Amino acid sequence: MGRRGRLNNTTAAASCLELSSLHGAGPGSVASGGPGSACSYPPDRDRDGDDDDAVLDDFERRVDSLFEKRGATRERALEALAVMMRVDVRDADCQQHSETITSRCLQALRRGSAMESSLASQLLGLHVLTLGQPDESLFEALRPELERTAGGANGGGGAVAAAAVDALVLSAFVLCEDELAGTRPVMERLRAMWKKGDPKARAAAVRGWSFLLTSLDGQLSEAEAAACLAGLAAALQPEQRDHELRTAAGEALGVLRACCSARVLQALEEGEEEEEEDGGGEEEEEEEDGEGEGAHRQHLDAPAGVEEAGGHHGAANGKAGRGGGRKQQQHQHVEDVLGRMQELASNKGEKLRRSRRERAAQRSTFRGLLASLAGDDSPCCRVKLQHGDVLELEGVAAVHRLAFLRRFLAGGFQAHLQHNALLHDVFGFRPRAERPDRLTALEKRLTRGSQSAGAKARSANRTWSRDAKASRMMMEAY
Repeated sequence: MGRRGRLNNTTAAASCLELSSLHGAGPGSVASGGPGSACSYPPDRDRDGDDDDAVLDDFERRVDSLFEKRGATRERALEALAVMMRVDVRDADCQQHSETITSRCLQALRRGSAMESSLASQLLGLHVLTLGQPDESLFEALRPELERTAGGANGGGGAVAAAAVDALVLSAFVLCEDELAGTRPVMERLRAMWKKGDPKARAAAVRGWSFLLTSLDGQLSEAEAAACLAGLAAALQPEQRDHELRTAAGEALGVLRACCSARVLQALEEGEEEEEEDGGGEEEEEEEDGEGEGAHRQHLDAPAGVEEAGGHHGAANGKAGRGGGRKQQQHQHVEDVLGRMQELASNKGEKLRRSRRERAAQRSTFRGLLASLAGDDSPCCRVKLQHGDVLELEGVAAVHRLAFLRRFLAGGFQAHLQHNALLHDVFGFRPRAERPDRLTALEKRLTRGSQSAGAKARSANRTWSRDAKASRMMMEAY
């Protein structure tokens, strides 16, 4: 009986399939969906697009997930949003959800885990780069928390601090309009991070400082350039074991030389610097103090004229000695830096055991830097874009700016070069909106093949040229 029942069920299913292939409108047909149909089913109400999940965009769903209580859910949402912004320029979505993205990322920096803080910093950097418009209020909202995270206050480690440094640098680069109130203080904060901390965060601070240096309208003063030179020279010393930090310091030295004025470079190389007004004021106060002490000693030991002359002479000698010491120190820094870069270019004096790839990369980097410092070679870069355009850059500052953005955008670099208006303004180019028309295989065969009309005409022209040349040679022979 069980087998007979299964046969009856199979027969009924086959009859239903046969009925479904018919187009009749009878009461037993499946197409009619009437009560007499054995295989009829109620209509699907979600097919009309009434479901909320079908209406909401994937970007909006990820933004809504930032409010979830579970940390893993927020981390997945941050990662997905970062991928979306990296591989595509979603400027409309960023403008629409700017306040939400900013507030949730700042909350993640304050209270999130190390992974959540790192992802939030990356998302903030991509968000600012996608917006591409100056906004001082947004910068002031982001700056305190990014500086705190970049300094390692949340204890997330070097990766978290490096991500916060990149976000802080991009915020200052894009959002700041006032160089003195925004960009310069950020550069000072980054320069303070060179001395201590995680090597990864220090390397990010050096790269960010040199990137912001390429965007300054004003020049560095002699004192600022000398201080930066001393800090970068310390990062190249043998006791610094991190390869990434050394490379970043060498690249920053090239940018420093390219962005400083000729007067500052001459002062650094020759050890000649002008007297500063503030220093002169302090020295005048010291001279007055010296005169007072000399007048006090005058009543005790010596005549007034002799003591007064001696006081002025001693102040002048002290002033010259301090100036000479600063000159010798700056000149010694330049010589030490060049000597250390030559050692790194040839892997001499290297006590650490490194891989062959790291040694080759270090040699290549510092050889190129020495060539650019000597003025023999100007770095250049060619980037082929999506629709066949070629972006050509020349100069230390432009190439360094491109390298920083390429490192941050990673796989989305080509997409942002093609569609991000901010990068178009930074590099001064306008790419094609679409790929130019290409010939089909048939058109190529008809126009470029060996049997095409153009090829036959060229062949006939060459044959005529050979015959004419042969005829002239025969006429000359006779």
